[in-house]
Amino acid sequence: MRRLAHWAARLYPCEWRARYGGEFDALLEQAPLTWRNVLDVFSGALRMRISNGGIYGMGEAAIVPRLLNLSCRDIPHGYELESSIEFEREDGGRTLSRYFCREIDLGDSYLTLTHNSLGSAPAQTILICGKKGEVDGEFRTDETEMLVLHPSGTVQRTEQTVKTWLKHRIMVDRLRERLRNGEAAEDIFRQLRAASDQPAAF
Repeated sequence: MRRLAHWAARLYPCEWRARYGGEFDALLEQAPLTWRNVLDVFSGALRMRISNGGIYGMGEAAIVPRLLNLSCRDIPHGYELESSIEFEREDGGRTLSRYFCREIDLGDSYLTLTHNSLGSAPAQTILICGKKGEVDGEFRTDETEMLVLHPSGTVQRTEQTVKTWLKHRIMVDRLRERLRNGEAAEDIFRQLRAASDQPAAF
């Protein structure tokens, strides 16, 4: 869970990250995180990027999201999750957000690839290689290497020790099962939005 929160925090605009990123990362390390908190971090980053017209040229916007696609596929030793969300702006225009995640479990290690884009901004690709560590209650201490692939062709590499919330695996499995059972993606998305609209519990 903490790994997901840190990933979501990296979606904040570069200017914001340069000024507040260190303090925010420290807060995420110390706070007792829940799935709702991670959604709060993600939705906050998305709102800031959309409302900051200097980054995406969208101007001030009232975000009205509409789910276009939410799908999950089983692959050998893992899964792929894909979503497309459209945001309607105050000026009547629309902006498309796309997200793709592939996670592969190799037993004592794992690989996670995420690729996301928002509007006409350059897409961001992140590859995380993790080695599973010791389990302590609901958490596991992992050693990870994260590669952020920038549109310029440069690669930012970060090694860190992270606490992984084991219930995240259960939540992903439940989401996959709900999609397999034919539950409407719109209903699932509505529930996730409702959860992200609640105040953060930091």
